[in-house]
Amino acid sequence: MATSQVDLSGRAGTPLRAILRSPGWVGWVVATFGARLPVAMAPLALVFAGRALSDGYLLSGLLVGAHTIGEAVAAPAAGALIDRWNPRRVLAGCLAAEALLFLAAAVVVGTGGGTALLVVLVALAGAVPAGAPGGLRSMLTYLVDAAVLPRALSLDTVLNQVCWGLGPVLVGVTVAAVSPAVGVGLTALPAAIAAGAALRLPDPTSARRAAGRSRVLPVLRLLARTLALTAALRVLLGVLTVAAVPLFTGSGQASLAGLALAAYAIGTGLGSVLYSLRGWPGGHQRQADVALLVLGLVVALAVLARPHAVALLTLYAVAGFFEGPTVLARSLHLERVLPPDRRATGFSLQYAAIGWGFAVGSMLLAPLLTRWGAATVVTGAGLAVAALALAAALLPSRPERGR
Repeated sequence: MATSQVDLSGRAGTPLRAILRSPGWVGWVVATFGARLPVAMAPLALVFAGRALSDGYLLSGLLVGAHTIGEAVAAPAAGALIDRWNPRRVLAGCLAAEALLFLAAAVVVGTGGGTALLVVLVALAGAVPAGAPGGLRSMLTYLVDAAVLPRALSLDTVLNQVCWGLGPVLVGVTVAAVSPAVGVGLTALPAAIAAGAALRLPDPTSARRAAGRSRVLPVLRLLARTLALTAALRVLLGVLTVAAVPLFTGSGQASLAGLALAAYAIGTGLGSVLYSLRGWPGGHQRQADVALLVLGLVVALAVLARPHAVALLTLYAVAGFFEGPTVLARSLHLERVLPPDRRATGFSLQYAAIGWGFAVGSMLLAPLLTRWGAATVVTGAGLAVAALALAAALLPSRPERGR
């Protein structure tokens, strides 16, 4: 049976050493870390902000949903903009604008300003830099050699989970020590750092313009299954994010919500690394489907874990562990099936699917937390995603290009 393998070892002559020696790699890491950390910090910061301005979690879900919908709507167009114009200047300008928008949102939260204005600000803070994560990821196609690109993507996945592990902790500590407004304002700092780092990135303008002429619809058809399952995973993460505070409030430990989200992200990073250490049966697409199935079943245990804070923390960590291979295998499948001149478009569509899924999970399902209870909603979402993953796993997988 065919297997797929990624090697993250650091031995001499290995892909890891080749990646670390690539010109521009350090600057790319700084820019990527700074661009993604606000995305990881914003959901919990906005949950606390909504809770501070209202009695329930409806406003929290609205704010998180507005931010992620802004990302989802703008991501494809923003990715095309980065393709066609000078990538460094577009990235730097968008990230600087994001920092200013989060600072403005923090002022609104701190002064108890209008809800409508706050929703607009956080939606713009999601939309303006929406092309940055996908644009930075697509830069790997020429920042590193083609032979080590899958390994670079695996490192990119680990870096992303470091952001998701650190972001909620920073927000939770800041909100507990100072205020929800400062938690929102802190989100501006990494965006500002990323804006400066983006100006020092390599300038692949000609390659970007060539890729930017590719059409979206053929790529959308090619990736329909992958995008649907990516969105399903993010629905689950959106539910887990918004439900974290009420879940731990029910167990008498509301302050552990940030730690739970950090445990999820740390678990994801660990799962990614362990997945990369050996080969697994089947192609990347099938591997991602099976991992998503297990993840959904783990999350479905929330209704049993809800009275106990330790059990809930364990559930978040184990669920994150299975997201690791899901995300990494899906990214490697994406890189394998996309033609080189359409990767920027493909990664932007993937990011849009992430945003739409997270928005559905965080905003549309948030009102159900009060009506049915957080544990019931989380369990239902887990079962639904598991059923979808099972159906996908039973379908034929798309052949992947060899390297």
